[in-house]
Amino acid sequence: MQETEVQQDIPIGEGIEPAQGEQRPTNVVNHRIRWATMTADLLKAHVTLMEKEVIHSHQGDLFRLVQHHYYTLQAWHDQHTGWRIQRNSSVIRLERHLNALTPGYLYERLKEPKDFACLTWLLWYSENRQLTGRGNELQFLLSQLAEQVQEQSALGLDGEEPFDFRRAADRYSMQRALHYLEDLGGLQLVDGQTREWVEQAGNADVLYEFTPVARSLVAALNPQTVKSAAAHLSDPATALQPALLTDMTRSPALVRAWRVLLLGPTLFRFDDPSAFAELLTHADSVANELLDTFGWLLDIQRDYACIVRASGMALGPIAPFSLYGTNDQITLLLCQAIRKQVETSAWSPPDAFGCLHVSVEDMSALLYSVREQYGENWGNEARSKSSRVLLQDVYKKMRQVGLLRGPDEEGQLLILPTAARYAATYEKPGPEVTTTTRGRAKANSKRAQKTRSTTLPGLE
Repeated sequence: MQETEVQQDIPIGEGIEPAQGEQRPTNVVNHRIRWATMTADLLKAHVTLMEKEVIHSHQGDLFRLVQHHYYTLQAWHDQHTGWRIQRNSSVIRLERHLNALTPGYLYERLKEPKDFACLTWLLWYSENRQLTGRGNELQFLLSQLAEQVQEQSALGLDGEEPFDFRRAADRYSMQRALHYLEDLGGLQLVDGQTREWVEQAGNADVLYEFTPVARSLVAALNPQTVKSAAAHLSDPATALQPALLTDMTRSPALVRAWRVLLLGPTLFRFDDPSAFAELLTHADSVANELLDTFGWLLDIQRDYACIVRASGMALGPIAPFSLYGTNDQITLLLCQAIRKQVETSAWSPPDAFGCLHVSVEDMSALLYSVREQYGENWGNEARSKSSRVLLQDVYKKMRQVGLLRGPDEEGQLLILPTAARYAATYEKPGPEVTTTTRGRAKANSKRAQKTRSTTLPGLE
């Protein structure tokens, strides 16, 4: 029997080793350099598309980079997230769809609920002009917008307080929303200064112009998802319930896991047990895919999973905590105090999903204890507030960064397992400061790690 010689194509540079003392052929070296460059460029394109809401043509190199890798990027999202990439000659954006209402990232421009409400009204105003036939007149006066928003919000949906732009706080919320949409490229300032309108300087007014980006933001909305999210948020009974939207259960479990991980900040087993179980089943492949595609690490704990990004990245979400913010400091100190309450059995242990069910009375007493021990390090404003007002501020912060949900109508809170990630102390701790606890972290390497205590700077 005659052997058949099979000729195998070997990539340039593979299996070609120079003899001792010889140099590798130039074409091999150049190939490997080009391959490394292509890999780095593709990784940068993935991160850029994921971390930037909108990429404009005037951003030059970034726009061309994502445009060049469009088909590869879209193929990846077809397989893992099901998201589509919108693109034209001037704008590229990844059209993302959520599965669960899991807050946890702050935006530099938008931080208050009314800021997001103003952004929503801005998009409504843009769409309303399209529907009423005034869409070709893209320019508008800020005073006209404010009047329309004030009238519409006064219709009184679910007892929400209407906007009144005679109030400075409402004007500042509108200013932040305008600047955010302007940063996205959905608005262009034509004439005037928003600051003068906010400060009510005479008869100051501002002329803006909507761009096609605003229209694309509205067009990307799924009405059914919006309706489902609104029903979930408006029902008091869902305050402490899983945040997975009912309509999203039809999506494949692993797709849901990818979406929540990438949208951030955390995939909780409590919210979507089947997606979490699917992630555990494919933990190694997801971790490797995440590292190869974005350069990020996957951290899987018993009850939640999240992405770990390298510090100092040029792109990425806003850091959840500022060590110089008093409410941030109090939140970190409370997390440490909560852990101590569980360790000493002063509070009931976590449930099957790692969540703590706590009453507002227990949290109030805990804040009082933390205030007694550390209050002298806080700023004058925090020290002057009553414990009740201060606790509401801390609740707000903990909800924003994804550590807490509630309280519900019965005064119950749900503390999420991510609160155990944080511990803090001051540079000059009091005599009763407890030692830092140790936690087990199972990241890609699944090695045990120590929960590190953050040293707070202290405020005089």
